[in-house]
Amino acid sequence: IHSKPIQDMTAASSAGTSTDRDFGSFVGDVKNSVTGLKDSLQDNLKIDVGGIKSAGSNCHAAARETSEICAQTTSKASKLVGLGLEMKAALDGVSDGKIDAQDMAAIASLVGSDKVGLALGLAKEMDDLALSCARNSVRMIDTIDAGIETLPDLFEKNLNKRMENARQKGAKEGDPDVPNLEADMRSLEDVARDVQNANPISAAESFQRAFDGVSTQSRRCEELFGVIKSFADDVSGVSSSIENFKLGQMVGHVRELIRDIWRCLRLSDLIRAFAEAVERLIQVIVKLIQALLSKIQSLDVSSMMASCSCCTQLEGTLKSFGIKTSDLQKLAVQVLNAFSSSTTSNNNSSNNNRNS
Repeated sequence: IHSKPIQDMTAASSAGTSTDRDFGSFVGDVKNSVTGLKDSLQDNLKIDVGGIKSAGSNCHAAARETSEICAQTTSKASKLVGLGLEMKAALDGVSDGKIDAQDMAAIASLVGSDKVGLALGLAKEMDDLALSCARNSVRMIDTIDAGIETLPDLFEKNLNKRMENARQKGAKEGDPDVPNLEADMRSLEDVARDVQNANPISAAESFQRAFDGVSTQSRRCEELFGVIKSFADDVSGVSSSIENFKLGQMVGHVRELIRDIWRCLRLSDLIRAFAEAVERLIQVIVKLIQALLSKIQSLDVSSMMASCSCCTQLEGTLKSFGIKTSDLQKLAVQVLNAFSSSTTSNNNSSNNNRNS
C-alpha cells in the first residue's frame, strides 16, 4: 500500500465514496420494497369479518341441532333395545323345534301384541333422525366453505382441495375410524330371510333370533349416535371460536383460525360418514322388523294349535266342559301378559332393593 502512488489512494477513496452511495441506494430500495410488501399484505388481510363470524354462527347452530338429534335417537334406540329383549324373553325355551301348548301361547301373545308395531315405529323414527344428522353435516361443511370464500387469496390458496386436506390437517389423535357395518347388516339380512321362510314349526325360533338381532344392533346404533354427538359437541366449541373471531386478532391468530377451519371440516365429515353408516344399518333393522310383523300377522294360531297333538287332546277335554279353543287362546294371551307385567314389576322391585 505504501508503494502505491498518491493518486491511486485518492482514486480508491473516491471509489469507496461511490460504493457507500450505491449501498445507501440499495438500502433505500429494500426499505421501499418492504413497505410495498407490507401495504400489499395489509390489503390482502382486509377480510370479511362478518362473513367469518356468520359462518361460525351457522355452523355452531347446526352442530347444536345435531347434538340434540343424537340425544333423541339414543333415547329411541334404548327403547328399541328394551322391546327386542322383552319380545325375545317371551319366546324363551322355544328352541327345540317342537310346538307345544306353551309355545302356542307365546306365539299367540305376539300375534295379539302391538309391540312389534311399536318397535317398527321407533326404528323408522331413528332412520329419519339419522338422515337429519347426515343433512346437518353437509350443512356444516357448506357453511364453512362459505366462510372460506370470504377469506383473502392469501388463505384461500392454502385451502384448496379442502376435504382431502382436512382429513389430515384437521385430524386429531384418538379420532375413531368410520365403522364397517357390512357384517352386521348381512347378519340381519340372513335372519330376515329365515323369518320370511319360516314355517309354523320353526317360526318361534327364528323370531327369537330376530328379536335378539334387533336388540343387539339397536344397542350398536345407540353407541354410534353417542360418538356422533361427541363430534357435534366438538364442532360446536370450535365453530364458537370462529364465530367470536375479531379483525384485531388476525395477525396473531391466523394459524389458530386456519386450524379451527380444518377441524370443523374434519369433524363435519366424520359426522356425515358415521351418520350415513348407521343409517344404512337402521334401514336393515327396519326391514327385519317389517319381516317379523308380516310373518306374525300371517300366522294362523288356530291352525297351528290344531296340528299340535297335545293341543288337540286339550281341545277335546275343553269341549267336554263347553270351552272353545279360541277361549284358550284369549286366556293364554291374558295369562302371559299378566305374567310379563308381574315379572317386570318384580324386576323393578328387585332393582330398587339393590339400589337401596
